[in-house]
Amino acid sequence: MTFPAAVNRTAAIRDHLKGGLRALKKADRSRVSCSGGLLRGSVDLDHALRNLAPNEARWDYAIGVKKTRQQDAVVWLEVHPASSLHVDEMLDKLRWLRQWLGTSAPALERLPRRFCWVSTGTVSFGRGSPQAKKVALAGLRHPVKHADLEHVLAD
Repeated sequence: MTFPAAVNRTAAIRDHLKGGLRALKKADRSRVSCSGGLLRGSVDLDHALRNLAPNEARWDYAIGVKKTRQQDAVVWLEVHPASSLHVDEMLDKLRWLRQWLGTSAPALERLPRRFCWVSTGTVSFGRGSPQAKKVALAGLRHPVKHADLEHVLAD
């Protein structure tokens, strides 16, 4: 299934699909790169769901990337400070996202995916730290300052 088709099957966000990286805030677009021909669209999930889940720890973005002619993948991208103090907050956001996918977005949940944390500044914990291990066990990539989506999906 393609990313646009999966978004269109998700009532709460179907009107929020934008071409390329246009759903990302301008400041966040510079933190992400991908070959233009591979981008299938993006959704500002935080904005789209703010009225439906105003008090929840909402995830920032969904970005569709072409894998094959008929199959896309999703990079679930959160732009957030990356200190050891933020790990639990990020894991709360990830739990929320997984719950939302399971209950409200089954078409998106079926697409191959990666959960990516992009830091708004310095990443203040190393890859071998207890915090990094906690993040990895949850299925979240170690935070980076810039996400190359092709590289994210290749790992």
